[in-house]
Amino acid sequence: MDSYVVFDIETTGISPMDSRITEIGAVKIVKGKIVDEFNQLINPQISIPKNIVELTGISDELVKNKPSIELVLPQFLDFCEGFNILGHNIKFDFSFIKANAIKLGQSFEKKAIDTLAISRIVLKDLPSKRLEAMCDYYKIDYLNGHRAFNDAYATYNLFIHLKENYYEDNKDLFVPKSIQWKPKKASSITYKQKAYLEALIRKHNVIFNKQIDELTKSEASKAIDNIISTYGRAK
Repeated sequence: MDSYVVFDIETTGISPMDSRITEIGAVKIVKGKIVDEFNQLINPQISIPKNIVELTGISDELVKNKPSIELVLPQFLDFCEGFNILGHNIKFDFSFIKANAIKLGQSFEKKAIDTLAISRIVLKDLPSKRLEAMCDYYKIDYLNGHRAFNDAYATYNLFIHLKENYYEDNKDLFVPKSIQWKPKKASSITYKQKAYLEALIRKHNVIFNKQIDELTKSEASKAIDNIISTYGRAK
């Protein structure tokens, strides 16, 4: 495979359905050469957790004037149109793009190559196959790691090294394979959650702009936690 899109994302958490994308970075490769780049911060429209800010350096302040995923995703889908994809632990990044594509009524069906999967097979003795460790092993520049574009570019360089060293004896590892992800069925809000959420809203006179009956169990739990952390409990 000598034509593909390498991409990486940064997020507010690990759940494709509940967490938000804060950055997408990608490089487009045609016949072995970089021909285009995609690098965009995204306003997740929720507060970014402190541990994520510490890991990525992406803060609420940094993204407050950036576009939302609804504006960025169609541009990224166009960027990937007609290309297979590549990434390090690609299923994680793919699942977030797929989940948001579903929400926007768009398609994202791809074949992919995963440099993490390749590394686990051909470099079994390495204690860690994380991107940072692989870059250290191959002396790839990993400055400003955990930022999407930098990680995408590092993954591209890692793929080059892996292909140079292991392609001839492991050609099947370098063939793009179909990648699938389906959202888990969301459980509806429980009776206890509904009663407690309504009690919190009444006690603290909170303006709640969603239909409580339409919340999922996960959404209700987050709403309850947010109100408690801001105003306190119902009793």
